[in-house]
Amino acid sequence: MTSSKPASEIARIAEPLEGMADAAQWKGRIISVYDASSGRLPYFIFQPAAAAPGAVPVLAIHGWTRNAAEHAFRLASYAEEKGVVLIAPLFSKSAHKHYQRLELREGETCPADALDRMLIDVSHRFGIDTSNINLFGFSGGAQFAHRYTLMRPSRVNRLVLMAAGWFTMPDSKTAYPLGLAASEVLADRSLDIEGLLACPTRVLVGGRDIDRDASLKTGKRIDELQGYTRVERAQNWAAEMRAAANTRGIAADIDFHIIKKAKHDFGRCVQKYQLGDLIFDWLIPNQEGTEQ
Repeated sequence: MTSSKPASEIARIAEPLEGMADAAQWKGRIISVYDASSGRLPYFIFQPAAAAPGAVPVLAIHGWTRNAAEHAFRLASYAEEKGVVLIAPLFSKSAHKHYQRLELREGETCPADALDRMLIDVSHRFGIDTSNINLFGFSGGAQFAHRYTLMRPSRVNRLVLMAAGWFTMPDSKTAYPLGLAASEVLADRSLDIEGLLACPTRVLVGGRDIDRDASLKTGKRIDELQGYTRVERAQNWAAEMRAAANTRGIAADIDFHIIKKAKHDFGRCVQKYQLGDLIFDWLIPNQEGTEQ
């Protein structure tokens, strides 16, 4: 599939949760769900007209531009073809400024807990099983996705990371979020590196995504530990993860792929460089929707 044409309709649910929505009413449309009174994450959700039985929902996590709506619109046609639910949460800058790091900071809700509560809302509101998810993240969303999997490995079925600015390395001597060791922002939470290693993971990066601009975390220490560009950092993380898996005797499925001419642009990567196929073919292998 190469089409990236988004769904043409959008509805909005802004009322408090009072019962399960009529799922059939919303199939084939993108819905914006926002309940200001609840404190839950806003999100966009797309339910396919032809759902595959037992399909695991796909979550698309935005980057620092917080373009959750674009994720929903760009990827809806791929979700329709695979017969899966697509969910794109929105981490607002006011409530979750540092969401991608999954740090515990004063005055901020833990981003992992916020996503968990959102998934409960999806389950209650639409009757969708969210006990397991397939997870995709772009840029800061890729940072969030692999760190969430470190904290919730039993919930994540398969993982795609695209254009992460930097990573949590499988290094038990370096403090979180650069590594796995205890830190103030990790607090009393635990990290499950073996759980992350066991999760089938595709690591993507654009071959021309080499700018060291304001959106990329830079500095002597991180440059030495991970590399100077997103390309180097993605290569190094994938290699370090494979080495960590070998050391632990884990048969890790870690796929690394450079999209040769791509830059740091989600929309263009979907439109021109088949990012949608690279995401969904990994997350939902050999599956197409079927009428229910």
